[in-house]
Amino acid sequence: MPTAFDEREREAINARLVSAALDALRRGGLGAASVADLAAAASIAKGSFYSFYASKEELFMEALESIEGEYRAIFESAADGDGPPAERLRKAFRAAFDRVRDDPAVRSIDGSTMERLVRALPPERVAQHVARDAAEMTRISAAWRAAGLLRADAGDDELAGAGYAVFGVSMSLRDLPETLRESTVDVMVRGLALALTEGGASASKGKGKGK
Repeated sequence: MPTAFDEREREAINARLVSAALDALRRGGLGAASVADLAAAASIAKGSFYSFYASKEELFMEALESIEGEYRAIFESAADGDGPPAERLRKAFRAAFDRVRDDPAVRSIDGSTMERLVRALPPERVAQHVARDAAEMTRISAAWRAAGLLRADAGDDELAGAGYAVFGVSMSLRDLPETLRESTVDVMVRGLALALTEGGASASKGKGKGK
């Protein structure tokens, strides 16, 4: 019979479980640890694992959401900085590129990982994840607007698109020579920053117009 834990113990154990899942992601992805491995890393019995999570995939989803939270925090930091809007966004995008490059856990969030989680998790948990992601991007967009970083007609979907572009392009750069990767990142971050600030207003107004 699983051991009963008080609230303080549950919080500590849950933190250890998430940490163990993150470690597994850095070592090789979802298949790098079994439920028994994760439970052992958190110093609990395998049977006790299920009093915290219904499945291994549910734990990994929480771990991935913690990664996404840290990734989004990089974008949030632009609202608190100094300097011209385009430069502040450029620095944020650059930091996001570097985060994907430097942390194997972030790089583990690829299409196959998400597909496996979506198949394994209840639909309501997946819907919760999607809704949370959208709400967080809307919140960051509002912070950027309040800080005067975005051009007047920039939509929330453009900010979300920029975030996904950084992640997607970062994943495709892993096998490039370092000098080519750096050049590609420099072009991307300058272009994204320009597109979202007032410097990109004229290009935005021209969208959809014929030659």
